[in-house]
Amino acid sequence: MSAILCSRWPKSIWHFVRHCSFKLNPKAVVIAAAVRTPNTVQMTHANEEHQLTGMVIDELVKRTAVPRDEFKKLIVCSSSDMTSNDTLSSMAKNLGLKSCQTHVIKDVSCSVSGLQMSLECLQRDEEDWIILGDTRANIQHQTGNIVASELMTAAVPMKKPPVALENMKNSSPGAAALALTTAQMAERLQLQPLALVREFFIEQDNLQAIFRLNNTKPIQLKDVHSWELVVQQQQHDNLNMLVDLNVNDVHTHDVSQITASHLLTHTVHSLPAGSLGCVIMESANGECLLMVLEKLIPKPESLPQLTLYTKEPCPLCDDLVAQLEHNFAGEFELKKVFIDRKENVRYLRLFRYDIPVLFLNGQFLCMHRLNEEVLRERLVAIKSVGAGAEAKKT
Repeated sequence: MSAILCSRWPKSIWHFVRHCSFKLNPKAVVIAAAVRTPNTVQMTHANEEHQLTGMVIDELVKRTAVPRDEFKKLIVCSSSDMTSNDTLSSMAKNLGLKSCQTHVIKDVSCSVSGLQMSLECLQRDEEDWIILGDTRANIQHQTGNIVASELMTAAVPMKKPPVALENMKNSSPGAAALALTTAQMAERLQLQPLALVREFFIEQDNLQAIFRLNNTKPIQLKDVHSWELVVQQQQHDNLNMLVDLNVNDVHTHDVSQITASHLLTHTVHSLPAGSLGCVIMESANGECLLMVLEKLIPKPESLPQLTLYTKEPCPLCDDLVAQLEHNFAGEFELKKVFIDRKENVRYLRLFRYDIPVLFLNGQFLCMHRLNEEVLRERLVAIKSVGAGAEAKKT
């Protein structure tokens, strides 16, 4: 069983990034937004895993800026017996996702089946918006290279358990979620996705998946910036072939210690602008799902544009603008969208209780308060895109 989502691509990724135009295959799958909980979440009851699901999905929807009735499917992979289709359906309605079909997959290891279901749904129906989520009672902490933009903005008010924290150094409860759609749907809503799915296929094992990618044009293994491999612990030695193929950074993850949503969220936020990342994940039946992702960061024609969703009066918004002008003067252009005006009711429904909300070049940046760390990360990435484009001209 195999499928390739896109067959034709712009000759230059810089053309796509610079003009941010979906003149490629409109059926191409894109990741519109991705978010996960921080490593410090603690829980005392199993039902709090369900609570984490609601919180991360709610923020995900806000990050897309997509009207809630656009989402058609909600797929959640959970380790909790308390998460059922009925409870997930009730949660979706409470979040305003009244048009969503809900699907719960009980899974304690890497949730390849949920990701596969999402991608195949988008192949059949290009009009879909799909939310893929994962929650686990214990998830391995991501170590190193944490990107501030991948973490939830909203606070996670969980109680500390009555056990020594030393027992939870390496793992804790966690949730992550992705919003997936097609290029044509993103274009219709004038959205700027985080990443493009360049390839997606399934092979019998990770070796066959890598060899298949090695023979795929126009992608070359040397063009892949980083590799994320989710495998059984005993199969790590089999990956020595990657060294022989002379590929770039390779990171391995134990199949029982990470989820598809967590890994993809980290990957799309940590990839440098315009670069490719390859993710290979083993499924429960031993097959491997391979994805090649391309990081998209739109390059403005002039200064980066910040869009502030606000209303009058809004003292917090005024404080944010003052902070921007003091610490980032001359680095941006500011546009204000007043959510309490009739023509902006779409944003009022999304951001009523969250302003100030800030987007950078059409992609979510932060809400409630200015996150200077995330803004600086993104401005540096945009500058690198511009530098790369100039280098190609010369």
